[in-house]
Amino acid sequence: MQITALKAIAELSFVKNASVSETPFSARFCALLCTLLIGLPQISVGDSYIGPAACQDCHPDKYAGFIQTAHHITSRLADAHSIAGDFAAQAAFMWTRNDDLWFEMSARADGFYQTANIMGKDNKLHEHSERMEIVTGSGKIGQTYLYWKSNRLYQLPISYWAASGKWINSPGFPDGQAVFDRPVGPRCMECHATYFEAESYERNVYGQEEFMLGISCERCHGPGAQHAQFQVDAPDGAGAPHITHPGDLSRQRSIEICAQCHSGAGIKHGRPFTYRPGLPLAEYIEPEPHDTQNRIGVHSNNQVARLSLSACFQQSDDLTCASCHNPHAPERGDRPLFSSRCLDCHSTEACGMQPVLGHAIVDNCIDCHMPERQDKKTGVQSARGMDFPVMPEHLIGIYPDATQRFMARRDADN
Repeated sequence: MQITALKAIAELSFVKNASVSETPFSARFCALLCTLLIGLPQISVGDSYIGPAACQDCHPDKYAGFIQTAHHITSRLADAHSIAGDFAAQAAFMWTRNDDLWFEMSARADGFYQTANIMGKDNKLHEHSERMEIVTGSGKIGQTYLYWKSNRLYQLPISYWAASGKWINSPGFPDGQAVFDRPVGPRCMECHATYFEAESYERNVYGQEEFMLGISCERCHGPGAQHAQFQVDAPDGAGAPHITHPGDLSRQRSIEICAQCHSGAGIKHGRPFTYRPGLPLAEYIEPEPHDTQNRIGVHSNNQVARLSLSACFQQSDDLTCASCHNPHAPERGDRPLFSSRCLDCHSTEACGMQPVLGHAIVDNCIDCHMPERQDKKTGVQSARGMDFPVMPEHLIGIYPDATQRFMARRDADN
């Protein structure tokens, strides 16, 4: 029994179906009914996934917050709503240092395209166009775009850069070249999607009808079909034995749920997308030692390693990523909220800046103790040179340079 049976009836968040946030109750009900009627499929790993919309009826508050988070939109089908870049007039062009090459982004009747315009040695203009089919990235730093060639996924050469609001070369792509053949492997997709049918980490081959975009509920709680079926039939007080609650796990197992993506590519074991929350991560994806990860400084995929160096982490028996981050709520950039979580353990009187800032110190621990730094490992080339994303340091500490910048901004604002 294949996943397509459930998909065809449910029309949830699998490819070529409606956005999960727009899926009507009737479709979600059909998904659950289908699961009840056909039992729990055993053939495909993906058969046990039901999509985040199926969680909405029992967990409406968590669902309402979750669909506003970066995790939810870290991959989507490409359309006018999901693509952040501008297709209007001159904004749709990206020029390179190569006078014989420029790119144009265009909206056509059948989708959105990237076209490399190449002036050949024959003095004729040659074009290479590919359709944007999957958007990856929440848009805070930027977005990059993927296209299908048969059952293989490739990264397109042009991305969107939020800092400038413009098109830019994709990370790692050389300026002045038209590269359309960079494969996107499963380890990349494991950090941008809930599920893809894939046989091997070594090939960019996927089941085109069997994937679920976004980092959804089931990446942290495990596939939900058996849980949904059980909860419909279960008597009151039966609990929820078929779903993983990260808060019930040991500290290490809880952190490993986040470490799937925030501890680097690691050494891969077995098939892609087979790790389940609560199991030992190293049996599926073995992260590099923290010392190795920490050599690169600030980066999005070594935040667990950075945190591990913090006195806050080392002096606590129970601090995890979820101590500071609520994955069910859109909290990004809310410094007073994050600072309030610092104050669950720390007192304002213990901070050396308290005599200067007074009570105002409660609103922003972050800029001094987790300052934003450039990620030097994820540079992008442009005709101007190199651009680097900025993200918060997860090695919580005392940074005099950050405090000086904070005080200078505060004095300027006053």
